[in-house]
Amino acid sequence: MMVEPSPASCPGCDAAVPPDARFCASCGQSLLDGRETTSDGARQTRLSAAAPAPLIEKMRAAKLSGERKPVTALFVDVVGSTALAEQMDAEDWTALMNEAFDEMSKAVFRYEGTIAQLQGDAMVAFFGAPVAHEDDPDRAVSAALDMVAAIDEFARQLEASHGIDFRIRAGINSGPVVVGNVGTDLRYEYTALGDAMNVAARMQAAAEPGSVLITASTHRLVANAFETEDLGEIALKGKAEPVHAYRVLARRAAPGRRRGLERAGLESPMVGRDDQLDSLRSLYRVVEVGRSRVAFVIGEPGLGKSRLLAEFRGWVSDEAGTDGGAAATWLEGRCVSYGRNLPYHLLLDLVRAALQLPFTGPELEIRAALDRQLAAWLGDEAADTAPFLAHLLGLPLRPDEADRARLEPEAMQGRYVASIHRLLRHLSGRGPVVLVCEDVHWADPASVALVSQLLPLAAQLPVFFIAALRADTDSAGWGLVTAARELFGDALVELRLQPLTEADSRDLVSNLLEIESLPGPVRDSILARAEGNPFFVEEVIRMLIERGVIQRRENRWVATAEASSVEIPETLHGLLLARIDQLPDGAKRTLRVASVIGRQFPLRVLERVLGQAGE
Repeated sequence: MMVEPSPASCPGCDAAVPPDARFCASCGQSLLDGRETTSDGARQTRLSAAAPAPLIEKMRAAKLSGERKPVTALFVDVVGSTALAEQMDAEDWTALMNEAFDEMSKAVFRYEGTIAQLQGDAMVAFFGAPVAHEDDPDRAVSAALDMVAAIDEFARQLEASHGIDFRIRAGINSGPVVVGNVGTDLRYEYTALGDAMNVAARMQAAAEPGSVLITASTHRLVANAFETEDLGEIALKGKAEPVHAYRVLARRAAPGRRRGLERAGLESPMVGRDDQLDSLRSLYRVVEVGRSRVAFVIGEPGLGKSRLLAEFRGWVSDEAGTDGGAAATWLEGRCVSYGRNLPYHLLLDLVRAALQLPFTGPELEIRAALDRQLAAWLGDEAADTAPFLAHLLGLPLRPDEADRARLEPEAMQGRYVASIHRLLRHLSGRGPVVLVCEDVHWADPASVALVSQLLPLAAQLPVFFIAALRADTDSAGWGLVTAARELFGDALVELRLQPLTEADSRDLVSNLLEIESLPGPVRDSILARAEGNPFFVEEVIRMLIERGVIQRRENRWVATAEASSVEIPETLHGLLLARIDQLPDGAKRTLRVASVIGRQFPLRVLERVLGQAGE
C-alpha cells in the first residue's frame, strides 16, 4: 500500500528533500514519478474507466503537451492512514481505500476535474487542465466539500461496522503549472512552475480532519460563492514564509457577484445600457396592468447582463408600485457551468426561491416547511402539489405518496409543470411576478424542456419572464430562445448587448477611479485591453490595484510607472482559456499562431505564416 521513500534529492533541481516528501519544496516537481505502487496504478485505471463519457471526449480533444495553464490543485488524504491500516487485514484495507477513492473520484468527475495522481492514501486532482472552465476554482472547492460530505457518510458506516474513525482532509491552491500528458486519456502528470503544487500539498497537511483549507490566491477567486473562516497567516512545513489560509465552511446560499470591484470599495453607475434598462421598465409596466411579457438578454461574457438585471431589480424594488400598485415578487434561478448534466437544476433554484426554502439543512425539516407553505397558499390543491414538488427537490415522500414517484418520466414532467404553474398563479394573485433565469446557456435539457412547457401557461398570468444567456446557439439553453420565438413571435423582446463605446468605456474608468487625471497611456492601455467589455475594464483595474500599480494616496489615485504594461488578470485568463478550449483543433492552432504575430495584423500575414507552417 505505501509508496517508496522519496529520493535524497529532487531529480529536477537537485535540492535536498525529506524522506516523506511527495513534492519538491523548491521547484514543485513530483517525487513519486514512476514509483507508485501497483495498487495505485490499478486504482487509477479503474477510476479512469468510471469517468463520464462526455468528460473522456473533452480530455481526448485537449491534446496538451508542455502548455502553461493556471490551475487549481486539490490534494486530499486520509488522516492517520498508517495507524488505521495496522488495525485491518491488508486486503480489507485495500478494499476500503478502493471504495473511498471511488467516492472521492465521483466528486472530481462531477465538476470535470482531472485525477492527476493517486499516492497510497492520497489523491491529487486538477481543475483547469487539460480542460479549462472559467470557474475552475469554484469547481475545485465544490469537489472538496462533496468529498468530505461523502466520506463523512462512508465513515459513519465504518464506525458502526469496524469501529474505525475514517476521516479525510483537503488542501487547495491556485497557480500556474506546465502540463504535459502521458499515459491514458484520463491520466496526466503535471510539473508545477514554482511551488504552486507544493503549497497545495502543505495546505492539505495543515488541515484539520474533515476540513478544507484554501490559500489566499484561491480565496480571492471563490469568496463570492463560499462561506469561509479567515485563519490568518499559518506556518507550512518547508515554507520560509507563512501562508494566508482560509477554512471553507459551506457554499453560500445566495452567491455574491463574482465580477467587479465592490470588494475594493469602487463602484460606478451603469454606463451604456440605458436603452435596455428602459425597455425592461416599459415591459414591466405592461405586466403591472395584468399581462405577461417575455424578454431575453443576450450577450457575450462580461458585457453586463447580470449588472443590467441588478439595476432593473433595484428599480422594481424602489420605484415600481409607488403609485399604489402591488409590490412585485422577484424569483431568480441561476444555472451553473457544470449543470448541463444536473437534471432540473434551474427549476430547483426557482422552486426553492418561490417557496423560500433553505438550500441546506435536514431533509425532513425542509419537507415540513414545503408542506406548511403550500397548505397556506394552495389550500385543497396542496395535497396534489406537495408530493411532486418534493420529488423534484429530492425531498422524502410519505408512504401514502410513494405511488407518485412511479409515474413515467413524461407524466412526471407534466406534474412538475402543473405544480409550478399553481405556485405562479398564487404569487401573481398578489401582484406582478418577475421570474429571472440567469446563465441559461448552461441550462440542462430537462430544465429547458420544462420551462418551455411552462411559458405558455405563465403567459396567462401577470408574469415577466426574463432569461439572460450568451449567444451560444449550440447549447441546450438556446432551445429556450427557439421555443419562445415560436410561441410569442413579434411579442418576444430580445435585448442584445454590444461592447461599450470608447466614450462609455472611458466614463467607466473615470467613475471607478474617481479621477480625470489618470495618465493617458495607462487609460489607453486599460481601454485597449478591455475592448468595450465592462468586466474586462473592472478586472484590469482590480489587478492594477492589487499589484500596487495604481494606489490611493491622500484621497486620490496615483499610477506608478509600471501601469503602462498591463497583463491579463487570472480571472480573464481562465475565462479566455475556457472559450479557447471549446474551439476545434484547427482554430486553436490558428489562434496560437496569431497570438505570436501580435495583437493586430493584416489577415494576409496570418495566412502566409500558416501556409509556411503547413497548416
